[in-house]
Amino acid sequence: MNILTTDWTELDQVLPIARKYQIGIEILELAIPENLDRASSLLPEILQKLKTIPLIGMHGPFYELIPASRDPMVRQVARIRCQQGYEMAQMIGASHLILHSGYLPKTYPSDQWIQNSFNFWVEYLNDKSIPNMIHLENVYEDDFLSLRELIDRVNQTFQGERLTICLDIGHVNANSSKSLADWIIGLGDRIRYVHLHNNDGILDDHWRLDKGKIDVSHVLDLLQKHSPDAVCTVETSVEDIEPSLLWLKERGYL
Repeated sequence: MNILTTDWTELDQVLPIARKYQIGIEILELAIPENLDRASSLLPEILQKLKTIPLIGMHGPFYELIPASRDPMVRQVARIRCQQGYEMAQMIGASHLILHSGYLPKTYPSDQWIQNSFNFWVEYLNDKSIPNMIHLENVYEDDFLSLRELIDRVNQTFQGERLTICLDIGHVNANSSKSLADWIIGLGDRIRYVHLHNNDGILDDHWRLDKGKIDVSHVLDLLQKHSPDAVCTVETSVEDIEPSLLWLKERGYL
């Protein structure tokens, strides 16, 4: 199982931890709109710092982006920002780019959300042929069915894995009425990337892996069985990264 950790915009704090445990990093700095707009000045320093990192992921922009919107101007903003994210991922040598589904509960009927999203992602992915690079993250979804249908329709269109799932287990625990077992079994090998953190089932707290209501060992065992190609990222606050990595190491996941 490949393990990364996230920088939470604190790259200098995370780099020594990543080097110590010989793991990758998921960059969050370029998910922030202001940083995207000044990326040319940030890139040289980021590239220098990432030189010895074995695996790089990048969280793309997501703030107020709604790919399934009926408003073409809203979709245009989402398209521009997602394109910027892809270009930055290419520049820093990221193997994985995480983008949000942009799902908002009770906004559109499921079939309309799927169709609107399908149109957006097919257009976006049309010139991006790298398989298993772009992963769509769940946030506010109550269940996985719409995401599963969307992923399948997009990939059938391209006859390949252009779009896969980033399963955020904390988002499921806080926002879904379905269990994590339901999500993992239901999505199966469509899950190629995972955000690991814990919470109390109410808020998206990003606690360390051994604090909260999620049985992370059970989740990892299910992932190994149903989603064996998934890459996992420890997405906790900076002070909880190393305790979480030690927890993973003690149990043989790292």
